[in-house]
Amino acid sequence: MILVLLERPHASYVAEEAWPLMRTELVGRERELAALVGHLESALAAHPRVVLCRGEPGIGKTRMAEELTVLAATRGVPVAWGPAAESSGAPPYWPWRQVLRAVSAGVDVVKIADELGVAPDLVRLAPGVFDPPGGDRGASGSIEDRFRLFDAVARLLSDITVRAPWVIVLDDAHRADYGSLLLLHHVVRTLGRERLLVMVNHRDTEPVHDVLVTGLAREPVTRRIDLRGLTAPAVGKQLAALVGRDVAPAQVKRVHAVTGGNPFFVGEMGWALADAGPAASAVPVPPSVLQTINERLERLPPKSVWLLRAASIVGREFPVEVLARMVGEPVLGCLDPLDEAAAARLVEPTATPGEHRFLHVLIRDAIEAALGTAERVQLHRSAAEAVEELYAGRLEPRLSDLARHWAAAAVLGERGRATGWIRRAAGEAVSRLSYEEGVRLFRLALDVGGGELDDLDRCRLLLALGAAQSLSGDHPGRLHTCRSAADLARSMARPDLIAEAALILEGGDGAEADRLVRRLCEEVLRGLGPQSSSLRARVAASLSRACIYLDDIDAAARASEQALAVANQCDDRATLVATLRARQLVRSDPDGTDERSGLAAQLLEIGREASDPETQMWAHLWRIDVMLQRGDLAGVGRELDPLAWCVGEVGGPVARWHLLRCRAAHAQAQARFADANRLANDGFTELIPLSAWVRDGVLAMTGHHIGPEASGAARAYGLDGPAGARDFCPAFGVIYSLAPAVVLISAGRCAEAAELYRALGPVAKWQPTTHGATISYALGIMVAAAMDAAEDVAALRGLLARYRGHHVAGGAGPAIYLGPVELYLGIAARHLGLLDDAVADLDHARQACAANGAAGYHVEALFELAVALTHRAADGDAARARSLAADCASRARTLGMAPFTARAQELTDRLGQASAEPLTPREREVAELVAQGLTNREIAAQLHLSARTAQNHVQHILTKLDLSNRSQIAVWITTRN
Repeated sequence: MILVLLERPHASYVAEEAWPLMRTELVGRERELAALVGHLESALAAHPRVVLCRGEPGIGKTRMAEELTVLAATRGVPVAWGPAAESSGAPPYWPWRQVLRAVSAGVDVVKIADELGVAPDLVRLAPGVFDPPGGDRGASGSIEDRFRLFDAVARLLSDITVRAPWVIVLDDAHRADYGSLLLLHHVVRTLGRERLLVMVNHRDTEPVHDVLVTGLAREPVTRRIDLRGLTAPAVGKQLAALVGRDVAPAQVKRVHAVTGGNPFFVGEMGWALADAGPAASAVPVPPSVLQTINERLERLPPKSVWLLRAASIVGREFPVEVLARMVGEPVLGCLDPLDEAAAARLVEPTATPGEHRFLHVLIRDAIEAALGTAERVQLHRSAAEAVEELYAGRLEPRLSDLARHWAAAAVLGERGRATGWIRRAAGEAVSRLSYEEGVRLFRLALDVGGGELDDLDRCRLLLALGAAQSLSGDHPGRLHTCRSAADLARSMARPDLIAEAALILEGGDGAEADRLVRRLCEEVLRGLGPQSSSLRARVAASLSRACIYLDDIDAAARASEQALAVANQCDDRATLVATLRARQLVRSDPDGTDERSGLAAQLLEIGREASDPETQMWAHLWRIDVMLQRGDLAGVGRELDPLAWCVGEVGGPVARWHLLRCRAAHAQAQARFADANRLANDGFTELIPLSAWVRDGVLAMTGHHIGPEASGAARAYGLDGPAGARDFCPAFGVIYSLAPAVVLISAGRCAEAAELYRALGPVAKWQPTTHGATISYALGIMVAAAMDAAEDVAALRGLLARYRGHHVAGGAGPAIYLGPVELYLGIAARHLGLLDDAVADLDHARQACAANGAAGYHVEALFELAVALTHRAADGDAARARSLAADCASRARTLGMAPFTARAQELTDRLGQASAEPLTPREREVAELVAQGLTNREIAAQLHLSARTAQNHVQHILTKLDLSNRSQIAVWITTRN
């Protein structure tokens, strides 16, 4: 498949044997064309390429694509074009809608989409192409819906282009809506072995979205082509091709100087010379391209000029019917004037009957720029009314265009009418999952409405804007918008609208937002009164979430209890599910496992009664949370099969990611390290970049057991790059700093780990989430012990101790499993010198891991217990420590846990050496007497030896034990005993 994004619009088209006219020979681009040929050959060999081609308007980006298209056609590769509109009036995802429509002319895309199970998602993008019997998935939009859409497009194109190569041309990439560019980036990131060349052409003379500048440029399949002006010899060749003869060097030099070698500008100058005839050598070159266009307009009849001025408002491509209604003429009365404009090389008919287009967007731009303000505004109104009349009853695809025209015409006094159309277009954009376009249009509606909007309309528009900002990920903008909406609702005494603002904000988006949500929810609950209602339940649930993130657990618990009680009295399934979610989050610590097990059962019953696989999926996810915190790894394994069924029914990358992260956590818990790393990376691929934290957590924990290089943790955390390029402190909580600190310790980079750890501040000021508390404290003990931060170890041990009998795992989404709580309590106790406590806790951890199959943590518990016993050195401890260390080494070797194999073997060797008696029985007797403080003469007398013999025994002892004095012999004996 070859995907080309270009600056010049073409009709959606698929053809191997035909293509828009190549107006002149391509000159001066031999090097760039050779590069394109190479990229095309790579694509055909199933090595996808993305070519970013950029340059100023008219530099020849589209012409390069046309040449590439010919090359593709000679190789039997079909072509599809999908232009972005020059104006802001195109429907959401317009380039992709045209691409899919074009591809469908040569491939049964509906059949393939049905086989892949993605047709219901694609109907939102291309309703004219995909129209399954069940319709689309509804008008509501969510972040997950857009992931599903992007995934559907990527999977469809992948399936098509694995079967056969394609060329796809998306035009005017710098003008494309942001959603289309995000979709492009997603498609590019998923490329593997498709036969795909992506050529992204965009202007470098105006601001472009970061997707074009940085996002695509970072992908490994991306290459770049920068187009610059032609050389003077190339300009001479282009002019000669246009005028049919050689052009005088002086003329070539002047054209090159005026145009900078821009092929479009050179062409305009060439047509002027051609029109002048053979005497052109004596004709001065016009000083500007705009002048050449104006001169051609001046030679046209007034009616032709009038039509072109009106058409410039419609767009690069314009239906003659719309144009006729704008100027109040019959269609037949417009055709001859348009023919005259075509003869002047200003417009041409398109492949669509009844439609014309300007030969180049710069021609349209030049004509529109010459319009006076009053004429431009009136033409926009005429265009809006013409579209309304002509397409009455089927306006949805043209709502964005109507919004553009009415926004420009609102100054004529119909702001209310204009605002209505803009609001309708914004709603359509959101329903089509183009959230950024929805944000732009809702803002436009507020600006156009201005003072004519009453408070209620303004408040509703602000709420709609806030919802769109939420979906687009503009959380700072959402906060400002919802605060303004709530203030306006308060002035109208409308608690229901304040509630909407609070529900849009949700929670967990920073302390400022959480405080606002809490204040608004409390205000709404006071204003709504005590009666039960779905709104009251949902607001109480939102209050609960905000309190959770503000670390007010008691308030969160009260709010979630109230929400669930009210929801159980309402006949509203969605509200009940929302309140169950809130309560589940409140009770996400290990102490809440029993209650959450009941909540999961209730949710599962709701899902089954409604035949809703997504609700059932969440019930199984909750059950897996509970089982991990209980250490029930066998139960987790049993839950994976029904979860997989739900995921298959739900479909989409988010659902698949949930399954992959659960499988990865299960594999990591069972020490199936290769499986865990593969599944974590597969999950990351499904949901780039949002799933990086889950993947990195799994890799960090497997890296702790098998080494950060072996697990891929070093690469995931950027340890193989410059330290300044790493950012380990995102504002998501202490886990996101502790996990990389663990990786750094595993890599032997303790100084960097210490710096990262110290940046967290005192333990007392840590604020881990309820569901992540045990993970935070366990990781904290690992790092603090390595840093020899005894006070922190003691504090963390105290915080974790309340969770005895549980296992370390998250309670609101399975990501990683860290074994029994007692493992970390034991490590902390050993570090603090509480050796009896350490031995008891670590022995408990050893037994728990042996029972539940957490093989990696079993190895770790064996090692830590052996070390604790060695330090305690009570009767029988040494022998047991030797046995445990040997067992640990054997198990670690079998599992591929190289770091623990080495540590256990070193401990085993050390204990073995200590157990061997280096002294003879007589020397041992002498050493015992030395330890008692006897002199050589006293030793000789007691053992019936000569003084010299006693002295020789003492010297042999010092030599054998590598000691230097009698006091050290005494210490050695005391230690041995």
